[in-house]
Amino acid sequence: MNVPAATLPRPATQGYYASHWRSLDYFNLYRLTLAAALVFSSLLFSGSELFQGGSDERFQGFAYAYLVVAALFVLGIRARWPGFQVQLTAHIIADIVLVMLMMSTSERLAGGMGLLLAISIASGGLVGSGRLTLLYAALASIAVLLQHAFSILGGRGRADSFLQVGLLCAGYFAIGLLAHALTQRALRSETLAQQQADELALLNRINALAIENSPDGLLAVRGDGVVRHASPRALTLLGVKAPVTPGVTLLEDVSPVLARLSRKVRPGTTLSLNTTAALLRVRCIPLKTPDDSRVLVLEDQSQAEQAAQRMKLAALGRLTANIAHEIRNPLSAISHAAQLLGEETHDAAQARLAGIIENNARRLDRLVEEVLTLNRRDRLSPVSFDAPMLGALIDELRQTEEIPVDAVIVNMPDDLHFQFDPDHLRQIVWNLMRNAWRYSRKQAGSLRFSAQAPGDSVQLEIGDDGPGLSPEHQGKLFEPFFTTDAQGTGLGLFLARELAEANHAALAYIPGAAGARFRLSLRGGK
Repeated sequence: MNVPAATLPRPATQGYYASHWRSLDYFNLYRLTLAAALVFSSLLFSGSELFQGGSDERFQGFAYAYLVVAALFVLGIRARWPGFQVQLTAHIIADIVLVMLMMSTSERLAGGMGLLLAISIASGGLVGSGRLTLLYAALASIAVLLQHAFSILGGRGRADSFLQVGLLCAGYFAIGLLAHALTQRALRSETLAQQQADELALLNRINALAIENSPDGLLAVRGDGVVRHASPRALTLLGVKAPVTPGVTLLEDVSPVLARLSRKVRPGTTLSLNTTAALLRVRCIPLKTPDDSRVLVLEDQSQAEQAAQRMKLAALGRLTANIAHEIRNPLSAISHAAQLLGEETHDAAQARLAGIIENNARRLDRLVEEVLTLNRRDRLSPVSFDAPMLGALIDELRQTEEIPVDAVIVNMPDDLHFQFDPDHLRQIVWNLMRNAWRYSRKQAGSLRFSAQAPGDSVQLEIGDDGPGLSPEHQGKLFEPFFTTDAQGTGLGLFLARELAEANHAALAYIPGAAGARFRLSLRGGK
């Protein structure tokens, strides 16, 4: 996009702020005004007793020259060339030279014109941050003394007026020192203000990044219901796709349900909100401003539940990792003793009790094995799978679970390719196939295994012809220790999903189909 040159900010010279150039611009505006006033005065008082011997024409010429020089300085300021300090020094020297020349045209004007240099010295000190201020005062003093000396030598001045000239020069130095002190204080204040502005800008950027990357959504709302700020995460959780204009858009227009809920929620309390995107928990934080602004924090409850589940599983994993051997050794002894007891006894009741002991020992051993497998989910060794390898894996697991050949229908493309950890994939497919066979009708075609490769992804699906899952159970399928089978551990599906995520895949239940159907989605490729 092209921007007019007139609207672009002029760059500042290194070491000087833009305010320095503005001050120099104002100083030169004063010079232009003074030069115009001197030109007007020379025309008004031409031929008067202020000027003797035709000196009015010389004064008028110097005044015009002063006006032209001031006009040329405008171009240098606009172009920022040459440097700031060079331009400021040129301004002061031009003032000293031209004012001295105008002083030389009339003795009656010399005293008043000398006071104009005091303004130039003070302005130069203030504009130039106090640098070279004493040099300007010294140059002005030398120029005034030389002008007065030449005036005495020419017979126009009096020697006893040196005291007045000396006081004027002392005033130059006093003004220079004062301007230097004031400028240094102003410069320190300006530097401090700039540093605070930079820190505030950095803090604003940090806050913006923190808000944008926060897992919680944040909405700042005024007391009258106008949205002051809405983070992208908040709009995503609310399922809002329309743009929100801060200070204009009403919360009622963004989410009518949240607007009604925000009138009920109080600081320190939380309320639930169900949107199309997530189940949210809403908290209110007052900002204590005159307009009764408040911040609404939207927390995704599903993420909080997942984090709690992960913490629970991590604690369980650490526990079982430490006592796995201590548990397995007694389990092996109990299982072996139960087998011996069942072989040696001929009493049906004792044999049944031995079978119960052995079955429960196996169940405990499987529980420990599943938890240990979960602890090893990050140890990946992916290999390339194709249709024959996947078919062989399915056939192996079918034989392990003693499922008839005609009970499993496999449908997959010949060009199927993907990468997965073989142990993890065997555990996932085994859990899904075992559950499917347990709840199926156990007849020909009860289990259906299919694979598809839409685009760059691969989808593996396992379904059965059983009764399916009730809606109240579908939301708890992947929770640890949730099971509808008295003999189950409740870790099978949770373990399968964790192993899928470790391989950058996703395991999900597909509702709406006859029976139960699960889909494993992963990236394709060799």
